[in-house]
Amino acid sequence: MDATFWATVALVIFLGIMIYVKVPGMITKSLDDRADRIRDELEQARRLREEAQELLAEYQRKRKEAEKEAAREFMERYG
Repeated sequence: MDATFWATVALVIFLGIMIYVKVPGMITKSLDDRADRIRDELEQARRLREEAQELLAEYQRKRKEAEKEAAREFMERYG
């Protein structure tokens, strides 16, 4: 018997042991957990982005109000 035969037998035995100790299941669980973490992080990033957009809109509104107030006061004094 040649080396190729024994290499094939060793590979089959190795894969059998891996399946027996449920390595594919552990890998799948690990990948599922990672996907869940990534999904949670993306959701958190989306919420933070929405919050930042709301704050930006609020500050822009306040700036416009302040500019109108400053223009009104200027017109009252110098207009």
